Amino acid sequence: MNLDQTDRSVLKEVLKEILKEDVSLFKQALREILAEHQSDQPVHQENREEKIKQLLSEDFDTYEEVFKALA
Repeated sequence: MNLDQTDRSVLKEVLKEILKEDVSLFKQALREILAEHQSDQPVHQENREEKIKQLLSEDFDTYEEVFKALA
């Protein structure tokens, strides 16, 4: 996706709507992105990636209502 060609305000609104509907979709997308990049990373970074995934999950679970309210 080329953001230069996409209206940023429309993109932001779409992301806000996704967060309002189901924050787990956003978490899943982040996990997929991390998984795609993980295959390119050395083995020692796998533990770091796993910790990041865990932190993201914990933060989204803890602050889910706040994210929805901000959206």
